[in-house]
Amino acid sequence: MNYYVDMNAALLPGLPDTDGRILTEPEAAKRLAEFRDSNMKMIVAAPYFQPEVSTPQDFLRLRNEKIAAVSEAAQPIRIVGGAVLPFSYCTAYPRDLKQFALGDSDFILVDLPREPLTEAFCEEISRLRIVSGLCPVAADIDRSFEVLSPEELIALRKAGILLQISVNGVLRQDYRKLSLYLLANQHAHFLATGARDFGEPLRFVEAMRIIQRSLPAQLYRRIKNNAGMLLSNAEPSAFLE
Repeated sequence: MNYYVDMNAALLPGLPDTDGRILTEPEAAKRLAEFRDSNMKMIVAAPYFQPEVSTPQDFLRLRNEKIAAVSEAAQPIRIVGGAVLPFSYCTAYPRDLKQFALGDSDFILVDLPREPLTEAFCEEISRLRIVSGLCPVAADIDRSFEVLSPEELIALRKAGILLQISVNGVLRQDYRKLSLYLLANQHAHFLATGARDFGEPLRFVEAMRIIQRSLPAQLYRRIKNNAGMLLSNAEPSAFLE
C-alpha cells in the first residue's frame, strides 16, 4: 500500500491557514478523516504564524496543545509541528526561526510575498539561509504562478529556497502544466495539501496519481519520498541531485 507524508497541512482547529482562515472543529474532524482515507503516514500541522496577533511562545504553545488534542484521534497517523512564516518576519528575526522548524528538521516553511522577483529579493533569501542556518521552503509556490514567470521561479530556487507545490497547483488545469514542469525538472520538490480550501476535498492522492501518470516512475517515487526525507533532516543538496 502507498503511504504518504504531507509536510504542510492546515489541520488544527482554531488556528489560521496561510489565507487567515480559521479551521472549525467540524472542519478539522472532516479533514482528519480525509487524511486517514488518503493513507497518510505523517502530517506536519503547519498553521500560519501572525506576529501581529501573537508572540512566538503563545503561538507554539497553542499549536502544541492542539496537536496533543487531535493526536489520539489521528492514530495511526503521526502529527508533528510546523508553521508557515511570513517572509518579512523571517528576514527580521532570522536567528529565532529554529523553533518554527518542521518537526526536528532544519527546514522552515516560508510564505513569500506575491510580487515580481528582484535581484535584491534573491539576495535576501540567500542571506536568510546563511544567517538562520536553516533551509527555507516556499510554501504553496503555485499561489505565485500568476505573478512569477517560469524563469523567475527557477531563479528563486537557485537563490537557495526549495519549492513546495500545493494540490491546487496540480489539480487546476491552468496551473498543472507549470507544476509538472517544475517537478519534472527538480525545480520544485514537494507536494502538500497546503492552502487547500476548507470546503474542498483534499484530493491529495488524486494529485499524486496525476504526477505518477505524468512523470517517469523513478522521479515520481522521489517526489513522493521527498517530504519524508525532509522530516528526516536530509541535507538540502539531496533534493537537488
